[in-house]
Amino acid sequence: MRRSTFLNVLIASIVIAGLSATAQAQGNWQPGDFGAVRGYIGIFSPQGDSEYWNDTFEVFTGSASDFEDVVFGADYLWRTSPQGGLLFGTSFYSGATTQAYQDWVDGDGQEVNHTTKLDLTELTAAYVWRFGARGARPYVGAGGGLLWWGLREEGYFIDFADPGLPIVFASYDAGGTTWELFALAGLDVPIGYRWSFFVEGRYRWADAELDDDFSGFGTIDLSGFQLAGGFSWNF
Repeated sequence: MRRSTFLNVLIASIVIAGLSATAQAQGNWQPGDFGAVRGYIGIFSPQGDSEYWNDTFEVFTGSASDFEDVVFGADYLWRTSPQGGLLFGTSFYSGATTQAYQDWVDGDGQEVNHTTKLDLTELTAAYVWRFGARGARPYVGAGGGLLWWGLREEGYFIDFADPGLPIVFASYDAGGTTWELFALAGLDVPIGYRWSFFVEGRYRWADAELDDDFSGFGTIDLSGFQLAGGFSWNF
């Protein structure tokens, strides 16, 4: 009888100790300690500091800020430690503006204009560090990736090779793939058990040699600043 009572007490003690250890482990775990899936939308503003942009704005109206437009993307965060992790992502941007010759008009005194469009798609990987233990948590990171870019100018142009200076409709294209580097900083704010809202700023460094219809025009600067906000599902 005593042996049975002792065994029951021993088994109960082991079960209680196991439950306590499990509860303690769960209490220390927080959503986001393993990783997160994130989606965001924001604004990307090209730097516009290269031969192509400088030459363009000497002849046509506008500036690099005219290409500021919406960017959206998604990424996956894989935690490798309580404070650090790998961030894999993709984003999409398309900006366009109408430009006209600064010093030339048509026979009716109207502007001769065309549309310039820049498309950017990227695949990136970065390492990020976060600070703090609970609540709103700032983070920083740095990484690189591949950037697919496309440039198109379409509309009316003056043919300076013809002495009559006729106005012609034309379309010019260039595109390719280049490497990029970037740095980021953000703030993640919990809004539920597994959900959080984040704001993030990034700066990208990238350029490419123009080819195709723009061969011989030098390099195009694809760098710029991005400010975005989105939601994160943490696990």
